[in-house]
Amino acid sequence: MAVITMLSAKCSPGVTTAVAALATVWPHHLLVVDADPGGGDLLSGWVGQWWVDGRLTTSRGVVSFAASTRHLDAVPSEGLAGHVQEVPGHDHLRLLAGVTNRAQAGAIGEDGWRRLASAARDLTAHDRPDVLIDAGRWVPETPWALVTEADLVLVGVRPSLRHVSATLPLITALRELVPITRLGAAVSATTSREADGVARALGIPVGLELPDDPAAARVLSEGCTHSLKPRHSALARTSRMAAHRLHVRLNPPPPPNTTVTSGVLREGAA
Repeated sequence: MAVITMLSAKCSPGVTTAVAALATVWPHHLLVVDADPGGGDLLSGWVGQWWVDGRLTTSRGVVSFAASTRHLDAVPSEGLAGHVQEVPGHDHLRLLAGVTNRAQAGAIGEDGWRRLASAARDLTAHDRPDVLIDAGRWVPETPWALVTEADLVLVGVRPSLRHVSATLPLITALRELVPITRLGAAVSATTSREADGVARALGIPVGLELPDDPAAARVLSEGCTHSLKPRHSALARTSRMAAHRLHVRLNPPPPPNTTVTSGVLREGAA
């Protein structure tokens, strides 16, 4: 399976909303990681209704994971146990809740993010869940290990000069760390022509295109995931198609002469 990390420069291009929209309709088991060092909004926004009623909590997430693994260098996927929470009403979804303030992100530090990256990478081995990471805005505390270990890095941007100019320095930094084949623009645009124009300006391909749908985005940001039905909005319909494309692209089927036995690939099997 695959690790996808999303982040942005600034100007609120809708990365967290895109993560929530994709996760809600993802076609496979999925772990959503809130790794925004500035304080994540996924728990209080996207799944806020279950945080309020106590079914989800801030006490289990990246902070508790980092604390419990602080004496380790690398962490297998089993290290996530006890920190990942089930999302009510979505059997395919699990959430690793984020920090509530920058001080917590500072306590996690580069080593903590690196341990989380190793656990996420191990989790995606064989036929396990995909991992979708919200890394927030580009800041000095950005969890770079979760970026460099990703199979695909999507940079959130809107089709305006202000957004594109703010994003160019981030693209420059990313191209020093991530191969261009693993970079893409996540564009919230009215038309595909706008998205293509943004990609040309940034010098990276379009990796994700979602419609500019403020009403549907508000449903996600205010924590009403049950309202995001496939036919109810342009954002919901497009997210479903985009999630399917991303999952298939990043998880190609084994070659015809290859079978999977007990999670291990065997070449030349009859």
